[in-house]
Amino acid sequence: MKILLAVDGSAYTTKALDYVAANRPMFVEGHELILVHVCPGIPGHVSRHVSKEVVQDYYAEEQAKVLDPIKSQLAERNIANFKVDARHGHAPEEIIKAAADHGAGLIVMGTHGHGLFGRAIMGSVATKVIGESKTAVLLVK
Repeated sequence: MKILLAVDGSAYTTKALDYVAANRPMFVEGHELILVHVCPGIPGHVSRHVSKEVVQDYYAEEQAKVLDPIKSQLAERNIANFKVDARHGHAPEEIIKAAADHGAGLIVMGTHGHGLFGRAIMGSVATKVIGESKTAVLLVK
C-alpha cells in the first residue's frame, strides 16, 4: 500500500514520524511512504513582479527547510523506502490531490489538537482533509 505522510516540519510531524516508525510493520515494511509537503503559494500579485527562477528558487528553499530535516529523521530510523512530493498551494487541497495522484490508501498526518474552538476560528488542515478526502486518514496527536 502507498501511505502518504503529510509533513510540515512541526513537532506534530515528528510525532507522526515517531508513530510510523514505532509501528513499522503496519506502515513501513512492504509499503511505500510518500512524503508530501505543501508550501503556501506566492500570491499572483507578487509573483508577477519577479522572475520565474526567483519563484522556483523560493519554493525550493522553503521545501528544503522542511524536507531535509525529515529525510534525516527517516534515515536515523532506517527508513529508506520513501518518495518526496513537494507542492505549493492550499495545503488541504494539495494533500488530497497528492493522495489521489499517487493512489495512496492512507494519509497519515500530525494534528495540532486545537480543539473545537480553535478549529472554528482558525480552521484546520486535518479537519479539511478528513472532510474532503476519499482516502482514509490517520491523525497522530
